[in-house]
Amino acid sequence: MRYIIFFIALFLTLALSWALTAFLHNSPSYLLIIPGLLLGILVILGGCEFFANGVECAGKRLNLSHATVGSLFAAVGTALPETMVPIIALITGGAKQGEHIAVGAIIGAPFMLSTLALFLLGTTVFSLYLFRKRDEPLLKVNLKALRFELLYFIAVMLLVLFASLQDSTVFRHLTAVALLAIYIVFFYYSLKHESVAGEEYTDSLHLSIFTGCPVKLRWIILQILVGLSFIVSGAHLFVGYLAAFSVKTGVSPIVLSLLITPVATELPEKFNSITWTIKGKDTIGLGNITGAMVFQSTIPMSIGFMFTEWQLKALEIYNIVSTILMAALILGYIHLRKRLPGWLLLLGGLFYLFYILRVFL
Repeated sequence: MRYIIFFIALFLTLALSWALTAFLHNSPSYLLIIPGLLLGILVILGGCEFFANGVECAGKRLNLSHATVGSLFAAVGTALPETMVPIIALITGGAKQGEHIAVGAIIGAPFMLSTLALFLLGTTVFSLYLFRKRDEPLLKVNLKALRFELLYFIAVMLLVLFASLQDSTVFRHLTAVALLAIYIVFFYYSLKHESVAGEEYTDSLHLSIFTGCPVKLRWIILQILVGLSFIVSGAHLFVGYLAAFSVKTGVSPIVLSLLITPVATELPEKFNSITWTIKGKDTIGLGNITGAMVFQSTIPMSIGFMFTEWQLKALEIYNIVSTILMAALILGYIHLRKRLPGWLLLLGGLFYLFYILRVFL
């Protein structure tokens, strides 16, 4: 019964959010903007609950490890909406303007994931520790799978950096093909991640209140799609209200872009990862981010190398280098100490802060 109430409340929240949006053009007041921001977050969180529950049921049904579910199914599912940004920009934008937006979105996604998203995950772990929901501020993850993903990611980003510094169009096109092949190999080996002690999945699908038991795979897929649609809708609403709030308060365009761009592109990964971490499923939560890092550094990058001139400036190069350094710090630490403390993920916030300062300076 509680899931029926939750499901109805989620639809009503989404409907109310869209209704408030209709009034924003005529009366962009704080009385509408602030409730709209809160409703947008509620829609995202509700969608994350449906998506996470569906992905877990899929993992259990297919007998897959937490590492595989996090780095493949969850990561690709939540990365797909933001992957559409550069594609749409290339199709609908002007020749130069569309390319600039596409390249910025492609470069920005791995950077935001390895800095801002990891920072928020580390903050979640520390918050749980301070409120005594955890015995220690450590992430209990599958270190073997994490090491594999970080090594893969660093190697891919080094290739991207090297190709970005070359003037040869042919070499960039060959790199695009190589990136596609690399992700296929990554996908294959990620399916082989083994489970570790303590991995447990949820027992029931939320939609089973309507479908009954046993739950068929098609209902699991339907719930995953429903969850994703709520996440995307909620993110769209949240960003719209955030833009209205920024305009209302007179925030400069550069600050607006710095705040809204990462929020718009990375909300699915951050909220899903935080949800899983709160539930003590750190491997899925972190794999949701690191798996998306590998996906965003291969598939969208190949699109950029193939269909744009790919002329990067100093800021884009800084993003790539920072992304590599952050991943290398985590890889080096877990290799030496055999554990992953929450404070290490907080370093991502410093890289993102330096990025903001560099933009302003």
